[in-house]
Amino acid sequence: MKNVLNFEEIVQDSRGLWLSALFSSIIGWNPGNDLSDYKDMFFSVLKRLLDDDIVRFCRPDDPLGKMQNYWEAETETIINYLCQRWPEGIADENDESLNMYFYEVPAILWLSESGDYVGS
Repeated sequence: MKNVLNFEEIVQDSRGLWLSALFSSIIGWNPGNDLSDYKDMFFSVLKRLLDDDIVRFCRPDDPLGKMQNYWEAETETIINYLCQRWPEGIADENDESLNMYFYEVPAILWLSESGDYVGS
């Protein structure tokens, strides 16, 4: 995983929001890269957020967290799941397949000030 410039600013801008906001913030704070670089940055940021317990995800079989508060799995398992579903052949960050990806993967949950994980 690569080190992403402006990590703190990216997290500050997207905290509490959907995955699409995180991806957009990465692009906004690191202009001039190609889509494959943004994809690498996205998964690097997610890995760090998961490792640092800043985010969790709902389980794939419980995408809104109705049965269990969050997915209790290793970071690698979650990242692999999300990577495998990344759409192939997308042209740019506005591609409809990428937009659908962000709606179809499990919800991201952010650590709140009270210590609970909450979604947007």
